[in-house]
Amino acid sequence: MDITHGNAIEDGKRFRFWFVGEIEKWCSEQGINFDSAEYGLRNTLNIEIKWGIYKKGEERETWAGSSKRIGMSILLRGDCIFKFRDPKGSAIIREVRLCREGDYVIWRENVEHTWTMLNDSVFLTLRWRES
Repeated sequence: MDITHGNAIEDGKRFRFWFVGEIEKWCSEQGINFDSAEYGLRNTLNIEIKWGIYKKGEERETWAGSSKRIGMSILLRGDCIFKFRDPKGSAIIREVRLCREGDYVIWRENVEHTWTMLNDSVFLTLRWRES
């Protein structure tokens, strides 16, 4: 059977805590030797998954641009505010607060975002291409 197992925190350290996704490409970008046996089923073009751990008061100070994928963050623990804006420079900013276990937000690939952590927080973030 093809089975890959590990720890999201440990496995994501090399790639800003993204632990499933285009690992072969990420390795190439960072000059890391890619070993398909080491990364197994984690190397895929279909989805990217991140285990995010953030401290109270931490902020993403710059707007995250287009990722060419739909994004979804699911709050596992904590409290935060996401801010979203149209990448064309719209003055309209929409805020979404995630404060209950299981709260989530999904955004299209062309929507820029930033965030502020109101408490220590843990997220599972996924990105995928619309079919």
